[in-house]
Amino acid sequence: MTTATDNQAWQQAQQLAEPVCFELNWGSVRGLAWGDKQAKPLLALHGWLDNAHSFLPIAAVFLSSSLAQSHRLIAVDWAGHGHSDHRPAGNYYPFIDYVYDLWQLCEQQGWVHIDVVAHSMGAYAANMLAGIDPMRIQNLLMVEAFGLLATPAEETAKDMRKGFISRWQQQQKQPPHYPDLETGVRARQAAGDFSKEIAALLVERGIEQLANGEFRFRADGQLRGLSPVRLTVDQIGNVLSEISCNIELILGEQGHTRLLKALELWQHKVPQLKIHRLQGGHHVHMEQSAAVISLFEQMVDRANG
Repeated sequence: MTTATDNQAWQQAQQLAEPVCFELNWGSVRGLAWGDKQAKPLLALHGWLDNAHSFLPIAAVFLSSSLAQSHRLIAVDWAGHGHSDHRPAGNYYPFIDYVYDLWQLCEQQGWVHIDVVAHSMGAYAANMLAGIDPMRIQNLLMVEAFGLLATPAEETAKDMRKGFISRWQQQQKQPPHYPDLETGVRARQAAGDFSKEIAALLVERGIEQLANGEFRFRADGQLRGLSPVRLTVDQIGNVLSEISCNIELILGEQGHTRLLKALELWQHKVPQLKIHRLQGGHHVHMEQSAAVISLFEQMVDRANG
Protein backbone atom coordinates (compact mmCIF):
# COMPACT_ATOMS: atom_id res chain seq x y z
CA MET A 1 0.00 0.00 0.00
CA THR A 2 1.27 3.45 -0.92
CA THR A 3 1.58 5.80 2.06
CA ALA A 4 1.84 9.56 2.45
CA THR A 5 5.51 9.04 3.32
CA ASP A 6 6.02 7.21 0.03
CA ASN A 7 4.42 10.05 -1.91
CA GLN A 8 6.59 12.60 -0.15
CA ALA A 9 9.76 10.59 -0.91
CA TRP A 10 8.74 10.25 -4.57
CA GLN A 11 8.14 13.99 -4.84
CA GLN A 12 11.53 14.71 -3.30
CA ALA A 13 13.24 12.32 -5.72
CA GLN A 14 11.47 14.05 -8.59
CA GLN A 15 12.65 17.45 -7.39
CA LEU A 16 16.24 16.22 -7.12
CA ALA A 17 16.22 14.58 -10.57
CA GLU A 18 18.44 16.02 -13.27
CA PRO A 19 16.90 15.88 -16.78
CA VAL A 20 19.22 14.18 -19.26
CA CYS A 21 19.12 13.95 -23.05
CA PHE A 22 21.14 11.73 -25.38
CA GLU A 23 21.19 12.20 -29.16
CA LEU A 24 21.11 8.86 -30.97
CA ASN A 25 21.20 8.35 -34.73
CA TRP A 26 17.38 8.52 -35.06
CA GLY A 27 16.48 11.14 -32.40
CA SER A 28 16.64 12.10 -28.73
CA VAL A 29 16.43 9.75 -25.75
CA ARG A 30 15.52 11.63 -22.59
CA GLY A 31 15.42 10.65 -18.96
CA LEU A 32 16.21 11.52 -15.37
CA ALA A 33 19.40 11.08 -13.38
CA TRP A 34 20.54 11.20 -9.76
CA GLY A 35 24.03 11.28 -8.32
CA ASP A 36 27.61 12.13 -9.24
CA LYS A 37 28.18 12.49 -12.99
CA GLN A 38 31.58 10.83 -12.62
CA ALA A 39 30.22 7.76 -10.82
CA LYS A 40 29.57 4.38 -12.40
CA PRO A 41 26.36 4.35 -14.48
CA LEU A 42 23.47 2.40 -13.02
CA LEU A 43 20.97 2.32 -15.86
CA ALA A 44 17.30 1.94 -14.98
CA LEU A 45 15.28 0.57 -17.90
CA HIS A 46 11.49 0.67 -17.77
CA GLY A 47 8.87 -1.61 -19.27
CA TRP A 48 6.53 -1.36 -22.26
CA LEU A 49 4.30 1.76 -22.19
CA ASP A 50 5.90 2.98 -18.95
CA ASN A 51 8.54 5.71 -18.63
CA ALA A 52 11.38 6.93 -16.41
CA HIS A 53 8.94 7.65 -13.57
CA SER A 54 8.76 3.88 -13.16
CA PHE A 55 11.98 4.32 -11.18
CA LEU A 56 11.08 7.31 -8.98
CA PRO A 57 10.40 4.96 -6.03
CA ILE A 58 13.78 3.32 -6.65
CA ALA A 59 15.46 6.74 -6.87
CA ALA A 60 13.92 7.80 -3.56
CA VAL A 61 15.63 4.85 -1.83
CA PHE A 62 18.81 5.06 -3.91
CA LEU A 63 19.52 8.60 -2.69
CA SER A 64 19.96 7.46 0.90
CA SER A 65 21.66 4.14 0.10
CA SER A 66 25.31 3.19 -0.18
CA LEU A 67 24.86 2.96 -3.94
CA ALA A 68 24.62 6.75 -4.14
CA GLN A 69 28.29 6.89 -3.13
CA SER A 70 29.43 4.73 -6.04
CA HIS A 71 26.80 5.04 -8.79
CA ARG A 72 24.86 7.53 -10.88
CA LEU A 73 21.30 6.32 -11.40
CA ILE A 74 20.08 7.08 -14.94
CA ALA A 75 16.47 6.26 -15.84
CA VAL A 76 15.83 6.67 -19.57
CA ASP A 77 12.61 6.79 -21.56
CA TRP A 78 12.74 4.24 -24.37
CA ALA A 79 12.05 5.40 -27.94
CA GLY A 80 8.39 6.33 -28.34
CA HIS A 81 7.87 6.49 -24.56
CA GLY A 82 7.74 9.32 -22.04
CA HIS A 83 9.67 12.40 -23.19
CA SER A 84 11.87 10.59 -25.72
CA ASP A 85 11.29 11.13 -29.43
CA HIS A 86 9.11 8.82 -31.46
CA ARG A 87 10.93 6.91 -34.15
CA PRO A 88 10.74 8.74 -37.50
CA ALA A 89 7.65 8.19 -39.67
CA GLY A 90 7.82 4.92 -41.54
CA ASN A 91 9.83 3.26 -38.76
CA TYR A 92 8.43 0.82 -36.23
CA TYR A 93 9.54 -0.67 -32.93
CA PRO A 94 11.15 -4.07 -33.52
CA PHE A 95 12.45 -5.34 -30.21
CA ILE A 96 16.07 -5.73 -31.28
CA ASP A 97 16.23 -1.98 -31.98
CA TYR A 98 15.74 -1.31 -28.26
CA VAL A 99 18.78 -3.48 -27.60
CA TYR A 100 20.73 -1.60 -30.26
CA ASP A 101 19.65 1.77 -28.78
CA LEU A 102 21.02 0.63 -25.43
CA TRP A 103 24.28 -0.57 -26.97
CA GLN A 104 24.58 2.59 -29.06
CA LEU A 105 24.00 4.78 -25.99
CA CYS A 106 26.79 3.00 -24.11
CA GLU A 107 29.18 3.32 -27.05
CA GLN A 108 28.37 7.00 -27.50
CA GLN A 109 28.83 7.82 -23.83
CA GLY A 110 31.96 5.70 -23.40
CA TRP A 111 30.29 3.49 -20.80
CA VAL A 112 32.55 0.46 -20.94
CA HIS A 113 31.17 -1.12 -17.75
CA ILE A 114 27.67 -0.47 -16.44
CA ASP A 115 25.28 -1.89 -13.90
CA VAL A 116 21.60 -2.27 -14.76
CA VAL A 117 18.31 -2.56 -12.92
CA ALA A 118 15.52 -3.19 -15.39
CA HIS A 119 11.82 -4.00 -15.49
CA SER A 120 9.83 -6.09 -17.97
CA MET A 121 10.65 -5.01 -21.55
CA GLY A 122 13.71 -3.14 -20.26
CA ALA A 123 14.96 -6.31 -18.58
CA TYR A 124 14.39 -8.34 -21.76
CA ALA A 125 16.55 -5.81 -23.61
CA ALA A 126 19.18 -5.87 -20.88
CA ASN A 127 19.56 -9.65 -20.70
CA MET A 128 19.89 -9.77 -24.49
CA LEU A 129 22.58 -7.07 -24.43
CA ALA A 130 24.36 -9.02 -21.68
CA GLY A 131 24.62 -11.95 -24.09
CA ILE A 132 25.45 -9.94 -27.20
CA ASP A 133 28.13 -7.83 -25.45
CA PRO A 134 29.13 -9.91 -22.40
CA MET A 135 31.72 -7.49 -21.01
CA ARG A 136 29.45 -4.45 -21.04
CA ILE A 137 27.20 -5.23 -18.05
CA GLN A 138 28.74 -6.24 -14.73
CA ASN A 139 25.67 -6.51 -12.49
CA LEU A 140 22.16 -7.01 -13.86
CA LEU A 141 19.07 -7.08 -11.65
CA MET A 142 15.97 -7.93 -13.64
CA VAL A 143 12.40 -7.40 -12.45
CA GLU A 144 9.67 -9.59 -13.91
CA ALA A 145 11.45 -10.57 -17.12
CA PHE A 146 13.84 -13.27 -18.29
CA GLY A 147 14.74 -14.51 -21.75
CA LEU A 148 12.40 -13.15 -24.40
CA LEU A 149 9.03 -13.78 -26.01
CA ALA A 150 9.62 -16.55 -28.54
CA THR A 151 7.89 -17.84 -31.67
CA PRO A 152 8.07 -21.46 -32.87
CA ALA A 153 9.59 -21.64 -36.35
CA GLU A 154 6.40 -23.16 -37.73
CA GLU A 155 4.42 -20.03 -36.74
CA THR A 156 6.68 -17.57 -38.58
CA ALA A 157 4.33 -16.89 -41.50
CA LYS A 158 1.33 -16.47 -39.20
CA ASP A 159 3.19 -13.98 -36.99
CA MET A 160 4.38 -11.98 -39.98
CA ARG A 161 0.85 -11.82 -41.35
CA LYS A 162 -0.58 -10.69 -38.01
CA GLY A 163 2.24 -8.19 -37.54
CA PHE A 164 1.73 -6.56 -40.93
CA ILE A 165 -2.04 -6.26 -40.35
CA SER A 166 -1.41 -4.81 -36.90
CA ARG A 167 0.95 -2.16 -38.28
CA TRP A 168 -1.58 -1.17 -40.92
CA GLN A 169 -4.40 -0.94 -38.40
CA GLN A 170 -2.32 1.19 -36.05
CA GLN A 171 -1.65 3.64 -38.89
CA GLN A 172 -5.41 4.23 -39.17
CA LYS A 173 -6.01 4.80 -35.47
CA GLN A 174 -6.12 8.06 -33.58
CA PRO A 175 -4.94 8.06 -29.94
CA PRO A 176 -7.73 8.47 -27.37
CA HIS A 177 -8.18 11.86 -25.69
CA TYR A 178 -9.20 12.35 -22.07
CA PRO A 179 -11.21 15.29 -20.73
CA ASP A 180 -9.01 15.62 -17.63
CA LEU A 181 -5.93 14.18 -15.97
CA GLU A 182 -7.95 12.10 -13.53
CA THR A 183 -9.59 10.19 -16.38
CA GLY A 184 -6.16 9.43 -17.84
CA VAL A 185 -4.96 8.12 -14.48
CA ARG A 186 -8.00 5.86 -14.19
CA ALA A 187 -7.37 4.52 -17.69
CA ARG A 188 -3.73 3.71 -16.84
CA GLN A 189 -4.70 2.05 -13.57
CA ALA A 190 -7.30 -0.08 -15.35
CA ALA A 191 -4.60 -1.34 -17.71
CA GLY A 192 -2.19 -2.24 -14.89
CA ASP A 193 -2.05 -4.13 -11.63
CA PHE A 194 -1.13 -1.33 -9.25
CA SER A 195 -2.47 1.43 -7.05
CA LYS A 196 -3.89 4.73 -8.21
CA GLU A 197 -0.81 6.48 -6.78
CA ILE A 198 1.54 4.42 -8.93
CA ALA A 199 -0.67 4.98 -11.97
CA ALA A 200 -0.57 8.75 -11.32
CA LEU A 201 3.22 8.65 -11.09
CA LEU A 202 3.51 6.99 -14.51
CA VAL A 203 0.85 9.19 -16.09
CA GLU A 204 2.51 12.41 -14.92
CA ARG A 205 5.46 11.83 -17.26
CA GLY A 206 3.54 9.85 -19.83
CA ILE A 207 0.74 12.30 -20.72
CA GLU A 208 0.49 15.71 -22.37
CA GLN A 209 -2.16 18.42 -22.42
CA LEU A 210 -3.41 19.61 -25.80
CA ALA A 211 -4.34 23.12 -26.87
CA ASN A 212 -8.04 22.37 -26.35
CA GLY A 213 -7.42 21.38 -22.73
CA GLU A 214 -7.78 17.64 -23.28
CA PHE A 215 -5.08 15.10 -22.48
CA ARG A 216 -3.51 12.26 -24.44
CA PHE A 217 -0.73 9.83 -23.72
CA ARG A 218 2.68 10.66 -25.21
CA ALA A 219 3.49 7.07 -26.20
CA ASP A 220 3.66 6.39 -29.95
CA GLY A 221 0.62 4.41 -31.08
CA GLN A 222 2.91 2.22 -33.18
CA LEU A 223 4.22 0.71 -29.93
CA ARG A 224 1.00 -1.30 -29.81
CA GLY A 225 1.68 -3.06 -33.10
CA LEU A 226 2.30 -6.80 -32.92
CA SER A 227 5.83 -7.93 -33.71
CA PRO A 228 6.03 -9.53 -37.17
CA VAL A 229 9.21 -11.44 -36.26
CA ARG A 230 10.35 -13.02 -33.02
CA LEU A 231 13.36 -15.17 -32.27
CA THR A 232 12.97 -18.89 -31.68
CA VAL A 233 13.61 -20.64 -28.36
CA ASP A 234 16.98 -21.90 -29.60
CA GLN A 235 18.09 -18.48 -30.84
CA ILE A 236 17.22 -16.87 -27.51
CA GLY A 237 18.99 -19.65 -25.66
CA ASN A 238 22.12 -19.06 -27.73
CA VAL A 239 22.24 -15.39 -26.69
CA LEU A 240 21.52 -16.15 -23.04
CA SER A 241 24.27 -18.76 -22.93
CA GLU A 242 26.81 -15.99 -23.61
CA ILE A 243 25.91 -14.04 -20.44
CA SER A 244 28.86 -13.87 -18.05
CA CYS A 245 27.82 -11.04 -15.70
CA ASN A 246 26.28 -11.31 -12.26
CA ILE A 247 22.58 -11.68 -12.96
CA GLU A 248 19.59 -11.87 -10.63
CA LEU A 249 15.85 -11.96 -11.15
CA ILE A 250 13.02 -10.62 -9.00
CA LEU A 251 9.61 -12.21 -9.43
CA GLY A 252 6.46 -10.65 -7.99
CA GLU A 253 4.32 -13.18 -6.16
CA GLN A 254 1.35 -11.88 -8.18
CA GLY A 255 3.43 -11.16 -11.28
CA HIS A 256 3.47 -12.71 -14.75
CA THR A 257 3.18 -16.50 -14.55
CA ARG A 258 4.67 -16.92 -18.04
CA LEU A 259 8.09 -16.28 -16.49
CA LEU A 260 7.95 -19.75 -14.98
CA LYS A 261 7.92 -21.16 -18.50
CA ALA A 262 10.83 -18.90 -19.46
CA LEU A 263 12.84 -20.24 -16.53
CA GLU A 264 11.99 -23.78 -17.54
CA LEU A 265 13.26 -23.10 -21.06
CA TRP A 266 16.42 -21.12 -20.37
CA GLN A 267 17.50 -21.07 -16.72
CA HIS A 268 20.06 -23.80 -17.43
CA LYS A 269 21.65 -21.47 -20.02
CA VAL A 270 22.53 -18.97 -17.26
CA PRO A 271 23.78 -21.10 -14.35
CA GLN A 272 24.80 -18.08 -12.24
CA LEU A 273 21.22 -16.72 -12.23
CA LYS A 274 19.80 -16.08 -8.75
CA ILE A 275 16.04 -15.74 -8.22
CA HIS A 276 14.20 -13.74 -5.57
CA ARG A 277 10.47 -13.52 -4.89
CA LEU A 278 8.85 -10.43 -3.44
CA GLN A 279 5.27 -9.71 -2.49
CA GLY A 280 3.70 -7.67 -5.27
CA GLY A 281 2.61 -7.67 -8.89
CA HIS A 282 4.30 -7.07 -12.22
CA HIS A 283 5.40 -3.60 -11.06
CA VAL A 284 6.87 -4.97 -7.84
CA HIS A 285 9.90 -2.66 -8.18
CA MET A 286 7.57 0.30 -7.58
CA GLU A 287 5.78 -1.42 -4.72
CA GLN A 288 8.89 -2.81 -2.99
CA SER A 289 11.58 -0.29 -3.93
CA ALA A 290 13.49 -0.59 -0.63
CA ALA A 291 13.73 -4.37 -1.03
CA VAL A 292 14.91 -4.01 -4.63
CA ILE A 293 17.66 -1.54 -3.67
CA SER A 294 18.70 -3.80 -0.80
CA LEU A 295 19.05 -6.77 -3.15
CA PHE A 296 21.09 -4.71 -5.58
CA GLU A 297 23.37 -3.45 -2.78
CA GLN A 298 24.01 -7.05 -1.76
CA MET A 299 24.67 -7.98 -5.36
CA VAL A 300 27.26 -5.22 -5.78
CA ASP A 301 28.86 -6.06 -2.42
CA ARG A 302 29.28 -9.70 -3.45
CA ALA A 303 30.79 -8.65 -6.79
CA ASN A 304 33.25 -6.33 -5.04
CA GLY A 305 34.04 -8.74 -2.23
